[in-house]
Amino acid sequence: MSRVSENSSLNSINYAVGKSKSKVEDLQLKGSTLKRLSKPSDDPIGNVEMMAIRSQNVDATQYLRNLNFAQSHLSYTENILEEMTDILVKAKELAVGQASSIHSPEIREGVAKEIHQMRNQMLGLANKRIGNRYLFAGQKVLTRPFDQEGQYSGDKNKINIEINKDVFIPINLNGSDLFFTKGKAPLQREQLDLTPPGIDIDTPNLQRTPANGAESEQNVSVSLFDELRSLENALLTDNPQIIQGLLERLDSSIERVVTHRTEIGALANTVSNAETNIEKTKLLNDAHKSKIEDADVAELMSDLQKEQAVLKATYRASSNLMNVSLM
Repeated sequence: MSRVSENSSLNSINYAVGKSKSKVEDLQLKGSTLKRLSKPSDDPIGNVEMMAIRSQNVDATQYLRNLNFAQSHLSYTENILEEMTDILVKAKELAVGQASSIHSPEIREGVAKEIHQMRNQMLGLANKRIGNRYLFAGQKVLTRPFDQEGQYSGDKNKINIEINKDVFIPINLNGSDLFFTKGKAPLQREQLDLTPPGIDIDTPNLQRTPANGAESEQNVSVSLFDELRSLENALLTDNPQIIQGLLERLDSSIERVVTHRTEIGALANTVSNAETNIEKTKLLNDAHKSKIEDADVAELMSDLQKEQAVLKATYRASSNLMNVSLM
């Protein structure tokens, strides 16, 4: 027959009471926070999933910031392209109206002043900024892209921004692609030799054809500013032939601007769709997180009442045991 010491009984009582109190305290903590997981040991697998969801939500928050920045950048650019299109269409209308020989030099001089203002407006749009960042300077966003002569000082690089994991889109147009023609084009001498007689105007972006006036294929780099200045000069010199030769180039410039505007619109749609998808993903993550983390209130209250009853029973049994003595 074995003998149970008083210390052994006391240790058993302390262990039973401590274990029951610990369960009650844990349930009370979960009841106050309504969270099933208060520490990793509550559900190790669920805790791993929770960490992954939190990481995804942090990334999603940053992607939404990137998307908001991209959306504002693209919207501002699209508005500028719309203004550019209006200017070029108006210039084309004036050129069509002045291409015939029925107008007097005085009328063409007045139209030339209007074209001059359009060129200044175009330069202003080309040097637009958001904050202190130039829109059409490529990645040289702190460098003014165009001077008064229309010379480009930016680069041809795109600014790419991450809108989802490993998904990047460009959010800018560089001035070289937007304001200058690209590739080769057949040119007539009379279409390029647009400087009025006796006036020395520097047109560094124009490459002239041979002196015999024969048509040739040349590498050309003609900007919108050159075309508008050429139209202005043709009006000042009362030269309808040159005006007629510029109509096709104005059409090409309008088409190029509209093409870039379409590109910006497509990128804006991509940004909008990406923002919608990220918001949906965040909602799904929050729902899954709630299933893992949140406690079942009814079950929690039931468990708490049960453990409180167990604790009271433990107290009563311990009290009876402690009152028993050899005397």
